[in-house]
Amino acid sequence: RWPTSSPQARYDNMPCVVCYVATRSAMFVQQASYLCPSGWSREYYGYMMSDGVYSKREGRKSTICVDANAEAVPGTGVSTDPSLAFLLSVECTNSELLCSPYVDGRILSCAVCTK
Repeated sequence: RWPTSSPQARYDNMPCVVCYVATRSAMFVQQASYLCPSGWSREYYGYMMSDGVYSKREGRKSTICVDANAEAVPGTGVSTDPSLAFLLSVECTNSELLCSPYVDGRILSCAVCTK
C-alpha cells in the first residue's frame, strides 16, 4: 500500500520490482533527493517507505524507494494487508540527529541511481 490521491488505490498491493540494467554494474538509492550525483543515471524517483507497524518504529526492518508513479497489481483493490508500507519522514528535533541536509517533518524522497 502507498499514499495516493485515490482513496481506493491506497489499498491495492504494490508490485515487486527489481532494478537491473544490463549495461550498468552499480546501483544505489539516493535518499532525501530526487536527483542522482553527477555521472550516475536516475532510473526512477519516489519516496522512502518501510514495513512494520506505523506506531512502533522498532518493528521496522527494511526500507525501499517506491516509485512516485507506482502502479498497483491489477485486481487487488480489496485490502488484503499482506504487508503494510509506510512513508518515512525525518524527525530531528529533540534528538541527536543533525538535520542538515534533511528537513524536520518532511517525507523522505529518493532516487534509484545506476552507473
